[in-house]
Amino acid sequence: MKRKRFSETAARLLYGMIAGLLIGISALTIYLVQVQLQTPETVDTDHFSVEGKHSFDGAIRIEPPIALPDVTLSDQNGRPFKFSDLRGRHVLLTFGFTNCPDICPLTLSDFQQVREMLRDRAGAVAFVFISVDGRRDTPAVLRSYFDNRQLHGIIALTGSEETVRGIGAPLGLSFEVSGDAAAGAYTVNHTAGSFLLDASGTWIMRLQFGLPPERIAAELRTLLK
Repeated sequence: MKRKRFSETAARLLYGMIAGLLIGISALTIYLVQVQLQTPETVDTDHFSVEGKHSFDGAIRIEPPIALPDVTLSDQNGRPFKFSDLRGRHVLLTFGFTNCPDICPLTLSDFQQVREMLRDRAGAVAFVFISVDGRRDTPAVLRSYFDNRQLHGIIALTGSEETVRGIGAPLGLSFEVSGDAAAGAYTVNHTAGSFLLDASGTWIMRLQFGLPPERIAAELRTLLK
């Protein structure tokens, strides 16, 4: 009987330790995300001029606006997609990859909220995600990722590293593989936040990661008036 009670007590202690560990991991994850959201983002602005702070606290206007090169990528349906196809609409653009555990899902969730806030004006804005992990993010993978997460109304694009770097260069985009790329066990460190383009395809505003969707929607409403 004593041995049985000892076993039950040991089991409860073990379960308690496991539960405590899981709670600790969850709390640490939440803390790290909050730190990322609250930490001002810094951007290398040597290659373009900006109006305002170089270390900004939310949104910064690009003066003069910068035109982006017209490149051809593949969308989540496997169809060729020229960036010039977006002309006539403002563009809210971000870069990321589907294996991203935190920043990319949060950014895409913000995009969804902004679309909902714009209501009948949402059609005047193209919401675009470009993968920085073309090796793994094939059109089929993108389609599955966006369908499973019900990320509707967002254009997902993928292409070669050279092509993605080409369109990202004027934006100051940087990304690099961290880990064993040959074995597929890697992550991609990349520039966070999003980029706002006007209807002519020029870059007009840089938006910090973690900027509230309400603020982004307000900026777009002002542009769409």
